[in-house]
Amino acid sequence: MSPPEIYHRADHERVESPTHRRMKAVVREELERDGFGVVEEPPFSPAKWISWSAYRPDLIGFRAKDTREEVAIVECETKPSMRRFALKNYSSLWFQPSVLSAGSLRRILAVPRGKLGAVDLKLRSGWEIWIIGGGGPPEKIQSLVK
Repeated sequence: MSPPEIYHRADHERVESPTHRRMKAVVREELERDGFGVVEEPPFSPAKWISWSAYRPDLIGFRAKDTREEVAIVECETKPSMRRFALKNYSSLWFQPSVLSAGSLRRILAVPRGKLGAVDLKLRSGWEIWIIGGGGPPEKIQSLVK
């Protein structure tokens, strides 16, 4: 058996598996289909009205329509571990919509098909869970909080 193919990113020397790349591509495509502009692993906040510290999402999406602004942050976990997930500093993220606009923040955890059992479904109190794989669109388990 040969070792898995690994991609090296020059910007941060991040090692990434093909599964992780495919998951990000599927989620990105889905968000773009829904009208989001998507940025992959931004080293810093791409806009002054969103900020975080010691945290970088796998994907961040922005969408604005009429008087509504929406941000989506995405974490793709190829081997979900709730212990490791809890150590991420995603709670440091804040979002301030512009004046006269309503805003919302969507948190999406993407996991491969067959790995949902490793996810504590209590996460649904603040996260959508997307199951990726099988060749079709993601299966989406909605957040309990809108």
